[in-house]
Amino acid sequence: MPSSVLELLGRAGLELDGGVPWGTPVSCTGRGVYVVSLSPRAEYSALSPYPEAPISRDAVADWISYVPTLLLDKRRPTPETLAQRLSSFWLPDETVLYIGKAARSLKVGVGQYYRTRLGDRKPHAGGCWLKTLSILDQLTVFWACTEHPEQAEANLLSLFTGGVSHDTKSILRDSEHCFPFANLEYPKGTTKAHGISGPLNRSKSPL
Repeated sequence: MPSSVLELLGRAGLELDGGVPWGTPVSCTGRGVYVVSLSPRAEYSALSPYPEAPISRDAVADWISYVPTLLLDKRRPTPETLAQRLSSFWLPDETVLYIGKAARSLKVGVGQYYRTRLGDRKPHAGGCWLKTLSILDQLTVFWACTEHPEQAEANLLSLFTGGVSHDTKSILRDSEHCFPFANLEYPKGTTKAHGISGPLNRSKSPL
């Protein structure tokens, strides 16, 4: 069964504190976790409206051009080959695309996520695959305040991966690590077998 944001938060013992369209500031200044969803409704758990990954060729081409160290299977990719690889990790029956945490302030952390260019290390490189999508303006960011964001994030990721359907697992490139599309690691040190290396510029990025 697809997981709704509300269901995941509830099973993790968290309360939904709010939700805003992508790019809109989050009001919580405390610690917490956030979930990026295809749906503006936290209770929505029906099939994704996108059976195939809505990858932006322009965003992928810009990423390759901007980061000269980016490799796919140890070779420089074309926009088409990189888009195909990203698409092989799309979960077509899930609306949750990314689960993140803010160890200090949700307002600050999510704001950093919004403004970090794809390919930059700072201020927030996590979940960068989300920025290869052509539908950012259709996404919603939900959040829950908690004093234990690290554990809350781990719980949410565990619940999500445990709920991925057999049918979806059967089409994923890496069925053993069926994280949300833009989550690349869980638990720490365990990553998707995506074959992408050097995806971030080595130079320090401006805040």
